[in-house]
Amino acid sequence: MTQLETPRAETLHPSDRSGVRVVAGPGGALTRATMLAGALISATVGGVLIVAHVGTVAAAGVFFGVHIGVQGVLQLLAVHRSKASNTVRGLLSAGGVAALLLGAALFHGRADSVFLLAVSTGCGWLLRGLTMAVSVTSPSVSHVFVYDDLLNAVIVSAGLFMTAFPFSSPVQAAHVGGAVLLATGVTEAAAAARRGPRTLRAID
Repeated sequence: MTQLETPRAETLHPSDRSGVRVVAGPGGALTRATMLAGALISATVGGVLIVAHVGTVAAAGVFFGVHIGVQGVLQLLAVHRSKASNTVRGLLSAGGVAALLLGAALFHGRADSVFLLAVSTGCGWLLRGLTMAVSVTSPSVSHVFVYDDLLNAVIVSAGLFMTAFPFSSPVQAAHVGGAVLLATGVTEAAAAARRGPRTLRAID
């Protein structure tokens, strides 16, 4: 999830000479928790899609729908206590709601062909990646974490790939999508692991 500043107490690290301050508070824990939850759901759904025999569009839609819907909820949770600008909060909230609705549509079998399944899933990932990428243009959001940009790039690339790849069967879509979700989950877990649970860093 995109890192957003939340209510906290600020302390200047005594050894810091670069103008970067260490910010302590509950927002760091919230952000890290949502990132770890997102990584877990991505890796779990990806693993199931690879291992299980998902032979129908409806079955694959359930798994992709759960993933996109849960990510939408996590995005809304990350925004809930944010002190980012109203524009950024509105953008991320709209993206979270849209992802939740798209996930629900996939879960209920609205995609009745492999093409629609892949396009819907790709659009869901694109929506998440692009809203996260745009949000970091706000001065209220930290630019310190380069691996957040890597995560956004992975998600956007995955979305583009799913919308463009000519899948021949739901099994192929499930296996490829599962591999993509595993890669996304690992990237997000690495980003969360490098982030302290009680601190955020923000550029002055």
